[in-house]
Amino acid sequence: MLQPDADILILGAGPAGMLCALTAARRAKENKVKREILLVDQDRVAARKLRASGGGRSNCTNMNAAPAHYLSKNPRFTAQALSRFTPLQFLTLLTSLGLSAREEDQGKMFCDQGADALALALEKACRKAGCRFLVGRAVTAVTPPDAKGGLFSVETEHGPLYAKRVVLALGSPAWPALGGTDTAARLAGMLGLPHIPSRPALTPLLLSGSDANLCRDLAGLSLTASVSLDAKSACGGYSCTDGLLFTHQGLSGPAALRLSSHWRRGETITINLAPDADVPALLRQPGRGKALARTMLAELMPRRLAEARLNALAASALPTAFPKGLADRRMAELSRADLDALTQFVCAWRVTPKATAGMARAEAASGGLDTDAFSAKSMQCKTIPGLFAVGEALDVAGDLGGFNLHWAWASGFAAGQSL
Repeated sequence: MLQPDADILILGAGPAGMLCALTAARRAKENKVKREILLVDQDRVAARKLRASGGGRSNCTNMNAAPAHYLSKNPRFTAQALSRFTPLQFLTLLTSLGLSAREEDQGKMFCDQGADALALALEKACRKAGCRFLVGRAVTAVTPPDAKGGLFSVETEHGPLYAKRVVLALGSPAWPALGGTDTAARLAGMLGLPHIPSRPALTPLLLSGSDANLCRDLAGLSLTASVSLDAKSACGGYSCTDGLLFTHQGLSGPAALRLSSHWRRGETITINLAPDADVPALLRQPGRGKALARTMLAELMPRRLAEARLNALAASALPTAFPKGLADRRMAELSRADLDALTQFVCAWRVTPKATAGMARAEAASGGLDTDAFSAKSMQCKTIPGLFAVGEALDVAGDLGGFNLHWAWASGFAAGQSL
């Protein structure tokens, strides 16, 4: 008869897997139950993505965590887990680990001691609670117990492992340089579980042609902008206001990353370069009649950006709603149509990306194991008892700003409470 290597095998020692392990171990201790918990990871170092999160500062949660900040085929799937493990509860956990965090803009919480310290503290807490780590073991297959019961069989590169329960905490294909893989998708096929194809999320947008040339000339320039997709887009419309960064390949920064999760190939985005200004009113300001139009534009956005866009329009052979020579006319000379053209120049710059930067530069991925196959309360598979899934392995992708890490904590806690 096969002997289990552990009561619970957690496949993946990232944030979701480690909090799941820690929660299960502490719950077992409270109930005076002995549980052998083993975390298995392909990497030699646990939680590589966590260690790099927030540029090494770890944007570890967001005080505004709620279902509205997550993409999923089932938008309500996250509700129970998020309500049972809130950002305040995570901050309490952080304190218990000897760490602290501070709030920055838009509810973002950053670990004061940094991402590496957070990863190390979680690993230390897991080990102290009796959890074991088996690193450098890539998982290749999972076989459920037969109808008569028994153990899950987990095939790894260095032989099989057996356990009564298995947690899929294998992440997503995003950020392959830090260990992102499609293992969860491959296992879904073996287990007969529905899987929604993964797409890169929170990744830069790549432009082509004259738009790409413009971005290349402006590389390094950043500003606050509103970016949006219209109601006819695949997502039914999306808009956000945040930092926009010009790069050698296109657009990045928080605004572009956030929009990339919703954008589909062929869709045009609209950019408002002065989202906090009443542009029509400013253009009609009394006493500015002698000012040149280009001077007014340079007051509404960085001068370098205004001049680059004006030069691009002047050089374009394509028809445009922006009259030739308009920028060098005085404001008092402009017609209503001219003022409308200036407003459009500032508030409705339309560009069509050729692609996203893909999984290689994605901070997360949408898609994953179909949440319809799992309990929203326990994260347990409805058709394979004893099998759980947490974090990015599931079809849940958070917005930029600590939401993905909070989903890791919340889903890991939900599963840990049920193991």
